[in-house]
Amino acid sequence: MSEPDKHHYLPVFYLSRWSRLDGRVIRYYRPYRAVVASPIAPKETGYERGLYRLEGYALDVQNTIEKKFMARVVDDPAAHALDTLIKGDNSKLTPEHRQAWTRFVVSLHARNPGKVEHITSQADHELRQSLLTDPGEYEAIRGVDDPPTLVEWVEQNAPKILNNFGKQLLPGIITHPPIVDAIIRMHWWTIDIADSFPDLPTCDRPVYMSHGVMDDRCLIALPLSPRFVFIATRSQSTFERVMARGIKSIAELINESMVMQAEKYVYGAHDRHLHFVENRLS
Repeated sequence: MSEPDKHHYLPVFYLSRWSRLDGRVIRYYRPYRAVVASPIAPKETGYERGLYRLEGYALDVQNTIEKKFMARVVDDPAAHALDTLIKGDNSKLTPEHRQAWTRFVVSLHARNPGKVEHITSQADHELRQSLLTDPGEYEAIRGVDDPPTLVEWVEQNAPKILNNFGKQLLPGIITHPPIVDAIIRMHWWTIDIADSFPDLPTCDRPVYMSHGVMDDRCLIALPLSPRFVFIATRSQSTFERVMARGIKSIAELINESMVMQAEKYVYGAHDRHLHFVENRLS
């Protein structure tokens, strides 16, 4: 398969923040019973072949979602926003930075393999139900050689509509205005845990979110590197309650969340998290 068929749910610019001097990150995973910690280049992990591939189209169209949306619209602008966030002066975040970073945060929640499978399965079910809602209309135009239902007709004559419907919803989900606007309006912070131990890992589902984005109790957390974590809240009081725990406690809670909510992989800058991951990775 060609390189464009590598669809990154964790883009290289993000994972590279955990790179060691040799340019590799440590990937923790459980191939059998024991967790393994092994070095790997960021570009060789955090992806799944054909994750957003549009089936039944010409080769130059199949990877449109990855190449023209995820890479250009989401990841490239977010890489610049991350550089600004890491510097810790959020007053320098432009409206374009905030828009780009919000899209990226939402994308991390929506584009991991498990979520993509859920979205595509649910979309397929709902589309099939919609095609069956008014059988009289189909019956009125149905030819003698046509199948008994509109769903069967689509399966025979336009299968790519069913095969790709869920994947084609992804850009709209990631840019959904009510969600994007709610996160942009939140209070944003970059927390430096430099004086704390342990440092921060990340995972293949790295966005922690308490409550929905419309809930005043909502808190979003996302590790930016082994040293920095992004936090967004709807209220100042929520942030103050979090900070009252102390930096070390915050780091421990973030690490617990990253390992517990990982679908398959945890990533770190070293292998010293092995015992911690072994005890928590499902």
